[in-house]
Amino acid sequence: MTPLDPGSAAEANRLYWETEDSVAEIADRMEISRRALYEAVEPLPTGADCPTCGGPLVFENRSARTAGDTTCVVCAETGATDSDLPVDPVQPVDDDERVLLIGGAAVAGAAVGALLTFVLVPRR
Repeated sequence: MTPLDPGSAAEANRLYWETEDSVAEIADRMEISRRALYEAVEPLPTGADCPTCGGPLVFENRSARTAGDTTCVVCAETGATDSDLPVDPVQPVDDDERVLLIGGAAVAGAAVGALLTFVLVPRR
């Protein structure tokens, strides 16, 4: 099996970590196997350091994030997070930014459509 291209892998990670969709739903949406999805998903950094070696702590999967169970990428030490560690480090999407992005894309699409119509439609 070939690995996903970087853009598809990034989208797989975004959908896995930032949505509540099941692995099956994400795999179906992306038209890939569940195995390919699991191979593309990268551990989620917590922003905290391992108390044993100082390496970065990550959540290996969504179940570990929910339980607050971290793994050190350096020494592989596992354990529950400290109380001050954010269990869900995913930043919420700003609705105002999303509206501006979608609105801007709609205006740009309308402008391109009008320009193409002007150029391609024969005039009398």
